Amino acid sequence: MASFPSIQITEGEWTSGKYWDILGVKLVTFFTDNPALLADYISNFETRPDDVFVVTYPKSGTTWVQEIVWQIYNEGAISSAKLLFRFPFLEARACSADEELLVDFKSLPSPHLMKSHLTYSTVPKSADKAARCKYIYVARNPKDVAVSYFHFMEHWKKVGLDDFSGPSWEFCCKLFIEGNVGYDFWNDHVLDWWKHKDDPNVLFLKYEDLHKDLPSHVRMIANFLNKPLSDELITRIAEQCTFKGMKDNEVSFRREENQSSPLLRKGEVGGWKSYFTPEMNERFDKELLAKLKGTGLEFDFEK
Repeated sequence: MASFPSIQITEGEWTSGKYWDILGVKLVTFFTDNPALLADYISNFETRPDDVFVVTYPKSGTTWVQEIVWQIYNEGAISSAKLLFRFPFLEARACSADEELLVDFKSLPSPHLMKSHLTYSTVPKSADKAARCKYIYVARNPKDVAVSYFHFMEHWKKVGLDDFSGPSWEFCCKLFIEGNVGYDFWNDHVLDWWKHKDDPNVLFLKYEDLHKDLPSHVRMIANFLNKPLSDELITRIAEQCTFKGMKDNEVSFRREENQSSPLLRKGEVGGWKSYFTPEMNERFDKELLAKLKGTGLEFDFEK
């Protein structure tokens, strides 16, 4: 019988979040109190040919692309209904102890629009290549990811959903570099998906490229989903899915009405420069970015 150890890093006065090791991936323990059940659910999840997964390493533009995809499927409609119900998070909702968040994915009508942070190796897939669903993967430069991850962990600490004892940016940065955060090493995750960038059912995007030209990426996503749109609708969706446009509908991205959304913080490129010391920057370059050498995968770190 498989064991599911919990993992938590303590260093001096600081403590990381607590994670289950499920299928070789660190998943926060507040996803489920039954890791064996979640492992079984992920391993045996049956995808449908019209399912669409938006997948990222956490804090890489997930919410942004979820909203774009949702609006593509809904003719540019803006919904005040919460995104976590419109576009559920697979591993957080499949076996949740919170009945409000628990989702029976099999009972949902097609197409399933789902969010996940799983690696390519662990994300649900159909054995029938002709019937495989679609995956939109979004990658973001890891320095901005680390800063966004830090603020996200701060938020979960404030609302009592994590064991993380921060705040300490330096401690969080160290955890990130060493893969002691949810979903492990950034570079392993991104490269696992990058190897499949040419698969016909995978669309690999970069967060920074969406910033440079959002309308062309809305069109690219729509065409990938076999949902061609008029120029007028593409322009409207792009405008509605700017950071400002989404902030105007922030209620849709909150879990609780009286809380600001941790999913819409700044939405910028290059914010890492206000946080990184020269030593942190050097360590990131040596321990994370050096592993991309020879893969053809590169990132922008400036606006």
